[in-house]
Parts: sequence; C-alpha cells; structure tokens
Amino acid sequence: MNRNKNKVLEPSPRKEKLADQLYGKLMQAIINGNFEKGEKLPSEHRICEHYSVSRPVVREALMRLQADGIVVSRQGSGSYIQRIPPAGLTQYADASDIAMLLKSYEVRMAIECEACALAAVRRSEEQLAQLRQALEGMKEDFTQGRIASQADFNFHMVIAEATGNDMFPQILESIHIDIEKAMTMALSITKSASQERIDRVLGEHRMIYESIEQNDAEGARLAMRHHINRVRKRVTDNLSDT
Repeated sequence: MNRNKNKVLEPSPRKEKLADQLYGKLMQAIINGNFEKGEKLPSEHRICEHYSVSRPVVREALMRLQADGIVVSRQGSGSYIQRIPPAGLTQYADASDIAMLLKSYEVRMAIECEACALAAVRRSEEQLAQLRQALEGMKEDFTQGRIASQADFNFHMVIAEATGNDMFPQILESIHIDIEKAMTMALSITKSASQERIDRVLGEHRMIYESIEQNDAEGARLAMRHHINRVRKRVTDNLSDT
C-alpha cells in the first residue's frame, strides 16, 4: 500500500532568481540616490564585475527596469535613469522582493480584468453587498490611519468568487502571499502620501464596484485594468498625487 497516497504535498520554497536579486539591488541604488535622473548606468560589464553575476543576468534585470519605466535604453549608448521610484518602495518591502511583487501586477492584470467582467454579469446581491462592505472597510481603515490590505484583498477575492468559476478564487488564493505583500507595499506608500492619492485609490475601487453593480461587463473590465495600471504606477513613480 502506498502510505503517501493521500498526503498533501507542501509547496517547495520559491528559489529567487539572480536577475530578481540584481533588479532589487539596482532599484535600491537608484532610490538611495546613487544615480540622478537622466544619468547613465554603468556598463553591463561593470555591473557584472561589481555584483559578480553573468551578463545574461544583468540584461534580464535591466529589461525589467525598462519594463517598469525606471530606465530607458538608448541604442549604442547604454541605459539611463528615466524615473526615480518613491523611497517607500524599499521602505515597505525588501529590495530582494520588489521584482516578484511587481511581477504580481502582470499576473493580476491577466486574471482579474476578465474576472471582473464575469463578476459584473454573474454576481449575486449578497456578493454585491460584500463588495460594498469591503469598500467601506478600506475607507474606514484609511480614515483610522491603518493599512487597508485585508479589506483590499477581500474586495478582489469577492470579485473572483462572483465569477461563479471556482478557479478564479483558487488562483488568487494560490498567489495570496505575493498579492498581499504587493498590496501592503502599495497601500503603505499611499497612506503616507496625500489625501488626494487616498481618494484616488478609493475612487478606483468605487468605479469597479459601480460597474459590477450596473452589470456592465466591459466597464468592469476597463475599471479593473485602470486600477491595476495605476497601482503599479504609484509604486514605481515618485509622484504623490497619481
């Protein structure tokens, strides 16, 4: 008899990629003021030597920085600092975690926009009430000076459940840790910024809620896409009111 047949296997620890580690170190150096906006980064060769990594690792890290709008590559010239991220990016998250947390927004974009569209046409009145409750919870948390990460995650989980397809909440739950870390980082930056930024965050969630309330699938899809895009921008852009 196979005694292991009914055992649940624990997920193996995720091995951090060297490129993600380097991404975090370069991001930290940029945030710390080692480079000015518009300044050229060291050559790939110098980065390889300084951090003891291979050229493919350097190129992958630089590609991620380009994708996040932090650096821009100029053909035949090198990579230049295009944007200085907010200090909170490393204040509220370890530099080594940043790459993975930002990647989570790409996954969320792929999953949650369609989930939102489905939720708009399939949600129940009870689920709509749960969404409204989560939205009010976020507002109350901000009013009390708390980080609204649990209420925020609840809001997105209710949407996943409202699709009527249990794979959506299962997928969100499977990446819950990364999503919650990313939410905590983003909301911490928001909480420490202007009231206008807090109002924008709540307004984005309200737009999602109203589209779902009105059974507007396309509006819900676009509202979720807009929200995730703006969250990612707030995390990587040193502007307090966007």
